[in-house]
Amino acid sequence: MSKDPFEELFGPADAEPPAETRPVPPAEPQPVPARDRLSYEQAERVRTAQLSTEPRSEGTRAAPKALPWIVVGAVAVIAIIVCIVLVNLARGGSDDGNASNQEPTTTAAPSATPSPSSGADDADADDDAEDTDPDEVPAVEVGPTTPLDIPAWGVTSQLSLKFGMTSYSIPDNVNLQLSSPLINSLPEECAAMRTQWGITQGADGTYSVLKPAERCEAAPELYDELWGLTDAFAKSITPAG
Repeated sequence: MSKDPFEELFGPADAEPPAETRPVPPAEPQPVPARDRLSYEQAERVRTAQLSTEPRSEGTRAAPKALPWIVVGAVAVIAIIVCIVLVNLARGGSDDGNASNQEPTTTAAPSATPSPSSGADDADADDDAEDTDPDEVPAVEVGPTTPLDIPAWGVTSQLSLKFGMTSYSIPDNVNLQLSSPLINSLPEECAAMRTQWGITQGADGTYSVLKPAERCEAAPELYDELWGLTDAFAKSITPAG
């Protein structure tokens, strides 16, 4: 009887495997002492309680709650912007329509023709200038005066203090020439007139103003004041008592 090929390769089925190829049975677990087991269970309970009671971070809790409000706020801002744009477009369209419907207006330029009132005023001013007598003495405020004796003529007079410290001379016994700070204040354009102010004694015993023949155009107000003050000085002459 021939042998089984498996038996030739692996040997008889009931034969025991060699000691080095036989499986080693697992070691039986050793019992844990009751004290160690109790300590381990307490430690596990403490760790589990800490994990369950540990608070989550504020960012983790706030993020899910804040996210819906952020989305709602962004949507509201976008809606407001869209409304503003639409309102501006609507206004722009209405303004363009109104402008196209309105007729162009023209503004009349002011006329250069003078009004009747201004023409009348100018005419009155011209009439006043024509009516002014060039020989009329200007009206001035004489103010306080001081006595001035003229022994050569045997008269006395009242001289306005506006002249300042005044002196006089009578080179020809007819024409009295005044010299004062007010007269010397005439500008250089009228410097020659500074020695032409005073009074003249007439043959009939009357006295008249001695003044420049022409008006000082550089200082017309000063010229008029000197004229008026000198005229008042001439009219104040009286025989010496």
